[in-house]
Parts: sequence; structure tokens; C-alpha cells
Amino acid sequence: MSARAPKRPASGADDSVSAPRIDRPAAAPPTAAAQSEVPDADQPDAVVDGASAVVTDAGNAMRTAPIGSLQSPHLLRHFYETLAHLEDGHAHDDVRILQYGDSHTASDLGTGALRRTMQQRFGDGGRGFVSIGKPWKRYSQDGIRAGMSKEFTPEKKSADGCHGLLGIAVEASKRGAQAWTEATGPASRIELAYLEHPRGGSFDVFVDGAKSTRIATRAAKAQSGFNVLEVAETAHKVEVRAVGDGDVRVFGMTLDRSTAGIMVDSLGINGAQIYTALGWNEGCFAEQLKHRAPSLVVLAYGTNESMETTPASAYERKLVDLLGRVARAVPNASCLLLGPPDRAAESKKDEWTTAPKIQEIVASQRRVAEAAGCAFYDQLEAMGGAGSIALWAKEPHPRAGRDRVHLAREGYAQLANAFAADLLRAYGVWRSDNGLAPTSAPPPRTLAIP
Repeated sequence: MSARAPKRPASGADDSVSAPRIDRPAAAPPTAAAQSEVPDADQPDAVVDGASAVVTDAGNAMRTAPIGSLQSPHLLRHFYETLAHLEDGHAHDDVRILQYGDSHTASDLGTGALRRTMQQRFGDGGRGFVSIGKPWKRYSQDGIRAGMSKEFTPEKKSADGCHGLLGIAVEASKRGAQAWTEATGPASRIELAYLEHPRGGSFDVFVDGAKSTRIATRAAKAQSGFNVLEVAETAHKVEVRAVGDGDVRVFGMTLDRSTAGIMVDSLGINGAQIYTALGWNEGCFAEQLKHRAPSLVVLAYGTNESMETTPASAYERKLVDLLGRVARAVPNASCLLLGPPDRAAESKKDEWTTAPKIQEIVASQRRVAEAAGCAFYDQLEAMGGAGSIALWAKEPHPRAGRDRVHLAREGYAQLANAFAADLLRAYGVWRSDNGLAPTSAPPPRTLAIP
């Protein structure tokens, strides 16, 4: 493994925790200014925008009432703290948001809109994590073009279960096999991630057509490897070529900028469910999460599970298991369950109604989030409730696809903008409750009125 740059501090404590109740590290004591603004516990609750303030463990006042479609916003405390350090000019590191999910996330249409909104407010820390090559045929990310020769193949079901941050790597052993990714946004630091293992081979790295380095991946045991390249801050094309002396498995790369800002990693896989991530090797998954050191981990599953008949109790146990893995790896990170958008089924010819299982999934996620100490965002509610996607699909300029499962670009952007607006409103409330001066006003919340 390469040494981290100073911009990358180590993640928090490595204590194992048990889900569903996740013990989060205590907040740092508030500043003197903040303490002077915290309401006295003996005084009546302060009410702003209909949200009651309560005094919590470290004397911080946090409001527990929903903000828009965001449930339990007070549980995002660590995320707010890192945003405040960044916005107030005290941060020496990026604020990283990791979103895992299914095809809604994999398209990067919603996460791309979230990325643009958050970077506009807090600064552009870089494009973040992307694959090198194509982990699936239609791999598509905002501002990214990728390709690979036929000798490189996707790897997601290996015996060791080590597939990198995304959960799908690309692998080759034949000499001259090529995989490449080109980004339109600038980066001054490129970090390649790959697997080191006993049968590991070497690969050459080319940046903008010029050979930069050769990386050997042979090691005594399977483990994550990282290698950092410092480059001029501009757009880059990165290509890897197998040397042919063993198996090369490349997880992807992180594109970073020299200044601290926001990064949003879109880590979706088409067809994924919460069970998908549970099939990964937990140790390898934890290595990746710890190294990435996110401030917020978002789990955005549920649509594919809503097409099955799994009992709610079994589904909730698996969701708890996944949250437990995340918490054991990065106990300091805030967590949020992003409920699935509406999904309709055809009851009669051209008559579409919301699938009952979607509402069951939303209810399960809300229960598990509350028990696990995570926030919950209700995308179904943000869309306008049951029946929304059927109406969106019939519009002159549809915000939803004909399958009544996926959304159009405009639909994903609308949901992401509503999500970002509620996160920023909650952050503003947190700043106020902790005696911090107000900053840039968040954008108005986009109303999902069909």
C-alpha cells in the first residue's frame, strides 16, 4: 500500500459494534460560543419551522423532528460537523459521501445531481471513485468515458470475495490487456485501487498516453492495494495494461483535487439488493471503507427487493447485517437509508398502481434506520406518495420511464435536488442549534407535484 497524502487522515476508532443499535462516538464538546447559544434543558423547547429542539449527550441542541422527507436528521451529526469544518475554512480533508445502491444509483443521474449541488455549495473536492474499464457493458457515470479490451473481464463472484469499493472489479492475465477511463473534470491526485494476492501480476499505468509507473500486485495474502500518482490539475485519461506475469484485478481509481471539498461516490450496481453486498468478503469491504474514510454512507436499495416475496422480518435482518458491517468498518461515519422511489405494477391494461411491497420496504427501512441510529429519507413521499410514478410516466415530458420502475433524467434530478435541499435545511438547523453563524442559504426545496 502506498502512503496516504497528508490530506487523508486516518479514519476513526476500529471498535466493533453490534447492529441494530450502533454506538456512535460522542461529539466533541461545543465551542464556548455554541454553549452560550444552547437552550437550557429546564426551559421550554425552542420551536423553529415546527421542529422541537432537544438537548443531547454533549450539550448540543439538535432537533429530532423530520425536515421535509428526512427522518431523524439529528443522527447525521458527524456529517454536519465535517460540513461545518469545510464551510468555515478549517478542513484539511474532503467530505466524502458514499452511496451504495441498485440501478437508480448506478445510472449516476441522481447522485450526479447531488454531487453538483453539494460541490457548488461546499467546493469541488474531485470526481471521487470511478471504475477503470467497464464493470458492466453499459457502465455510465457523469463526466466519465470508459472502455477495455476483451481480455479484461468483470469480476464479481471470485472465491475470495474481494471486489473493491464498488463490488465489481475488472480482471485480466493476458499480456497487453487494456482498460481505460477518461474524466472530463480536473484531478491533481489519482489513486489506483487493486487487489494484491499470491497469484498477482503486474500492470503498467499510462496517464494521458504516457507511461507513469508499473505496479506489482503479488503478495503473500489477498489484501487491498493502493498507489498514488501526483499529476497536473486538469482532465486525464488513465489506462492500465497487464504485463502478463499473473492475474491483475483492478478495483478502480479515485480522482482528487488539491483543495478540500465534497466528493460523492456513486456505487450502484444494476440489479443489486442489500444481499449483494453481504456476499462480499467483509474484511476486504472494510479495508476499502476505512481507506475511503467517508463522512456519510448512504444505502439506497429496495426496488429489486420489492419484486420478491421475502418476509419483512427476514429483509430487516439482512439490512441490519449490512448496516453492522458498515458500522464496524467506519464507526465514525453517519449513515442514512435512502428509501426506494415509487414503483408501479400494471393491474389492468394501461392501469398502473403502486406495488404494495414498495410501501412495505419503505416501512421496514424506516424501522431499521431508527433502531440502528441512522437517518432515513423517504423518496416515495418526496415524489408525492403512492401513485406518483404512474402519473410521472404519463406526462407530456415524462419524469418516469415506461416500465414505471426507473425515472427519466428529470425525475432523478428532481428527487436528488429535494434530497439535497432537505439535507442542507437540516444542516442549517444544526448550525443554528449549535450557535454557529448561518452561511449560504440552501436552495428552495423542489416540490414533487405531478
